Amino acid sequence: MKVEVINCQSCGGVLKVNSSVCTCEFCGVTNIICGETGNYIDALNRANKLRQQCEFDRAFEIYEEILEANPPFADILWSETLCDYGIEYVEDPVSGKYLPTLHRIKDESILASPYYLEALDLCDDEQKEKITAAAEQIYKIQEEYLNIASNEKPYDIFICYKETDNGKQTEDSEVGMKLYDRLNAMGYKVFFSRVTLKDKLGIEFEPYIFAALKSAPVMVVIGTKPEYFEATWVKNEWSRFLRLREKDPNKQIFFACDDIEDLPKAFARRQAQILKSDESIVNLANNIFDYLKPNGGAQQVNAKCPFCNKLQKINPVNETAICIHCNKRYVVADAVNDAYEATSSMRAKVKCPHCGRVQERNLYGCIYCHKKI
Repeated sequence: MKVEVINCQSCGGVLKVNSSVCTCEFCGVTNIICGETGNYIDALNRANKLRQQCEFDRAFEIYEEILEANPPFADILWSETLCDYGIEYVEDPVSGKYLPTLHRIKDESILASPYYLEALDLCDDEQKEKITAAAEQIYKIQEEYLNIASNEKPYDIFICYKETDNGKQTEDSEVGMKLYDRLNAMGYKVFFSRVTLKDKLGIEFEPYIFAALKSAPVMVVIGTKPEYFEATWVKNEWSRFLRLREKDPNKQIFFACDDIEDLPKAFARRQAQILKSDESIVNLANNIFDYLKPNGGAQQVNAKCPFCNKLQKINPVNETAICIHCNKRYVVADAVNDAYEATSSMRAKVKCPHCGRVQERNLYGCIYCHKKI
């Protein structure tokens, strides 16, 4: 078989190709090689590199271009399968082996993927054995992730944003935090990775991200810079939400940016909340509320009674309400704002006067000694 220099689909190392199945000497991952690669070798290597960088959509586009100009090849179709499920091969620190990690869980089994099945049909016996084993390995991880995701309670809203840029927290993160606090005070269950995933250190985030993307009827995409909309993990989230929206038209995306021209081409002519206004977060939260309000019915939100300082669920449409705890009447708008400020301040760091340990303030007291702060 005549081939030019081709790089490993997993680590990018140069492969020594002697047959249609080749094991990378750098990472140990088995690659399948098909057809006369001279016509598309540069494009293939470029696409593989993008996929290794988790730029799955961009890589998939190049694989499609190769297939449009050539007969179908099993290696290209298998690579498209890896893109479709967001597969990244990561070195295991214990064994040193490169193992698959999923960044795009789907309900549909990888073993039923049309790209995978077509690749199988085009494989020789040795190739078929190798990609079948690889697909079954990924399927086991997929099943594990789906089981975790199935135990998550459904979300109302998914906030999509870029957390850091060159090691520094972005303005988007601060905007997202303010929006999270307000939506949380309104009684919504919100996925905001900075908060939602903070107790998930040391485990895979993907099952929790998938559960939120799938269940949330609303996504908010924040971008104070145009390039933030196209950041790898930001785009990974909103592009997946768009695919889910194709199956469920009731899903809706809201945008928040400094300039409407900053929106990606995929969202051209869409409306967006401009963040330069002092009331932008309030306006955005109210727009989300209007969308989620079921058939014009009442949506219960959090309110803090000004007399007994206790939180309760109320209908924000009413001008006044009677506290269920102290039976006193209060102004709803003020009580909702007080609840928002109270839940926001809970994230302030405090030192327990009893045990001396630092923690985030909460409604229940010290999380270590359980005494009131």
